Order: sequence, then structure tokens, then C-alpha cells
Amino acid sequence: MKNIKLLISLFVLTILTGCSKESEEINLDAIAAPTNISAKISIAPDNTGTVTIIPIGEGISQFEVYYGDTTAQPALLGAGVSTTHRYNEGNYTLKIVGITLNGKRTERTFPLAISFFPPTNLAVNLNVSTLNTMEINVTATADFQTNFKIFYGENPNEVPETFLEGETKTHVYTNPGTYQVRVFAVSGSAQSAVPFTRMVTVTRSVLLLLPVDFESTSINYSFLNFDGGNSTRVANPFPSGINTSAFVAKMVKGPGQVWGGSLLSLSSPIDFSVNKKFKVKVYSPRAGAKLLLKVENLTNSGINFEREVTITTANAWQEITFDYTAISTTNSYQKLVFIFDLGTQGDASANYTFYYDSVILTN
Repeated sequence: MKNIKLLISLFVLTILTGCSKESEEINLDAIAAPTNISAKISIAPDNTGTVTIIPIGEGISQFEVYYGDTTAQPALLGAGVSTTHRYNEGNYTLKIVGITLNGKRTERTFPLAISFFPPTNLAVNLNVSTLNTMEINVTATADFQTNFKIFYGENPNEVPETFLEGETKTHVYTNPGTYQVRVFAVSGSAQSAVPFTRMVTVTRSVLLLLPVDFESTSINYSFLNFDGGNSTRVANPFPSGINTSAFVAKMVKGPGQVWGGSLLSLSSPIDFSVNKKFKVKVYSPRAGAKLLLKVENLTNSGINFEREVTITTANAWQEITFDYTAISTTNSYQKLVFIFDLGTQGDASANYTFYYDSVILTN
């Protein structure tokens, strides 16, 4: 009797085990391709171009979302998962690919138009600096703006500068006069229909500030000459080429020390927070001469920064650039030091007579 029960139990166990294995087997080939692919698309109404996409479909284990812009790789998403992407203004073709467990793919494309509201309520604050009356400072606000463009009116072929809300744009005019300043708010391909326009008059300050061009009759260009260097303000003896201004600085390097030069103390510290490149126009009797431009602290000459540039043109005005991007902006600098041919003692001859002008700090 016990043997019969044992045989029956083994027979039942065998049947159950076989059924369990059959239930675990899935015929993946029988899975149909994805259907009913669509998407929920939400475009943020804030002119950022932010779009949220939720792909939808049936029989899908994974989605590929191709944004249709320059983004090379698609977003890989599970069912019910969203993706967020920022577009520039324009028309795009969004492609969504649904993928089943067995790798079958179905794709569908959707047109996507991204347009921004044109800017409104443009407001601009423009002031002439009280410290440097050749300088203006501009800030702007607007609704639905991405950024702003400003024309300073100094150059008929001027390329506008771009700035952001909350940013102060500073511009120092080269020559005194009255200029038309125009500011546009920009959003995508649109800009404010009515720009901000104002006529602004800038005059030369009685303070010695950048840019230094030696044209003012009210500024005292008090050179501190040292160790053989001797600078004076003179009428431009060579008004030609890039420099036809009336007055320039003349340096005669005579016997003394190899570092002989001249120093100008400015009326306020130099602002290196934005602009960190000096440009100086020079006239040299020979190519290969060098000009060292140094800035120093007002009271501590040990706090300084300098760069030296080789002059490549003889007997003609040339503009040379001194790269100050490595300067420490935590220090204060208020003195300009000019040294021609550092390392060589001058002889006060025509071969050691130099002219310089238009000392400008720019970016």
C-alpha cells in the first residue's frame, strides 16, 4: 500500500514540475510591434524654450526621443517617464521611437514650433559717470526678454554689444561729443518694436582718468620722470595714419639707469573688473624697440603688474596691446609707468626719442 502511494506522489510531482517549466516559457516572437505612439508636449510660456515631453504608446518597454535640433543622442525613457529640453526659437521635427521587449520598433514624428513672445515694457537706466565724464553706465529691464543689444553711437559701422538683465554695461567714449545711444530688448528672433533712444553728451574730465589721450587743456599731466626718462606733453609731430590727434606724450630716454622712464598718477584706481587689456599708440624711431607698461598701487610700489611689448613698426604710429588678464583684481592700482627699452641706457638722441598716446583699457 505504501509503495502505491509513493508511485502516485512521484507521478503528480512530475506533472506539476512540467507545468511549471511550461509556464515560465514566453514566446517573445509573438509580441507585436508598438502601436498608438503619441506624446504629451508642454511648452513653458516664459520665453526660455523649455519643452517637457512625455512619450505614450502601447506594448512599449522603452522610448527613444530625438529632439530634432543639434542634439546628437536621443533620450532613453521608460514608460510614463518625461524628458525636458531647451530649444532655440524655430521649427523642429520631434521623433519618438517605441521599442518592445523583443526589439521591434515603431516610430512617429511630430512637428514642434517654438516661438517667443516679443519683448515688452523696455526700461533703460543710463547715467554719465560722475567720476569719468567720458563714461556711461547702462542697465535695462523688459518683459519676455532674453538679452539686450546696445549701440553707443560712436561708430557708424558699430556692432552692437549684448548684455543681460541685472548686468551693468559700461562704455568709455574716445572723444567728447554728443552720441545717440540705442538699446533693444531681444527675445529669440524678435526684438523690441520701439528701442530706447537717448542723446548723451560726454565731456573731458578735469580728473586724470582712463583713457589718457593728452588732449585736455584743463588736466594737469604731471609726469614723474625718473632715472633718465623724460616725458612731456607736446603737439603731435606726426599726425598721420591711425593717430591724427593734436597732442601726444614725448619721451626722451637719456643717460641714467636702464630702467629710466616716466610715471602718471591717475585720479582714481583703475577698474580691472571687466576690461583687462591696455592699448597704446606708439611712434618709434626704430622697429624692435620695446615698451613696458606697468601699473602700481598709489602708495605701495611693491604692488604692481607689468607687461612688455615689442614695437614692430618704425617711423609710423602703431597700436600695441598689453594683456593684463592675469592681473589680481583684489589689489588697487592707480599709477601708470612707461619704460622704453628696459635694460638699455638711452643717450637722449633721436634713436631714443619715442612718442605715445591714447592709453585705453578695453576687453
